[in-house]
Amino acid sequence: MQLFKPVTEIDLKVLRNEWAEEFPGSHFGCIWDVRPAIMSALRGALADGSEEPIQRVLTANPYLIQYAVDHSGHHGIWVFPKPMIKPPGADGSPGLIPDYLVVTRSSLGYFWHVVELKRFDVQFARRNGRGLGQDGNKAVVQCNIYLSHFQDYIDAVRSNVRIDELIQPKGAIVLIGNSVTENEEQCECRANFVRATPSIQVVTYHRIIRSLESDLGFRS
Repeated sequence: MQLFKPVTEIDLKVLRNEWAEEFPGSHFGCIWDVRPAIMSALRGALADGSEEPIQRVLTANPYLIQYAVDHSGHHGIWVFPKPMIKPPGADGSPGLIPDYLVVTRSSLGYFWHVVELKRFDVQFARRNGRGLGQDGNKAVVQCNIYLSHFQDYIDAVRSNVRIDELIQPKGAIVLIGNSVTENEEQCECRANFVRATPSIQVVTYHRIIRSLESDLGFRS
């Protein structure tokens, strides 16, 4: 007697499509999307030296972003690129557009995060470890502005981005730099910042590379 029905490629495709439709308008990614070609695309984008190629690769391969989200498991990720959470003001003041608004799922439910990208060839902290570098400081300021706007105007944000299911983000994630080329002082400064500022996680691109390598090895 057969107790369990084998899972086929068709079953996985149907399930993936069902998950993707949970948040219309998003880019959905899950572990079944992992392929060796993604690593080549990611390394090429990181080597380019600017943020735009990185954003193109992450948007085309949303599961890469899940590697930056703590405690997200392998339940998939829904990604909204460049959402306008605040439109420009009538007085000409600029709007607010984070790089990503993402939602992940775990056994505890759904969790939203704001994600801000910075370059691979810069570091979060100054070389001497005494404070944040220019790019790191800019990212933190941006994230604090985004989170404050969500806190004060969540209903307006929900209307602006047209996502009825949107709730308060759990926090923000800054993707920046390369932990392999950080010195000890920079690494310590980054770790201390994360401990002192639980609403903002700082993740280097090496974590994404390492996690992707692990999943590729598991699936090979």
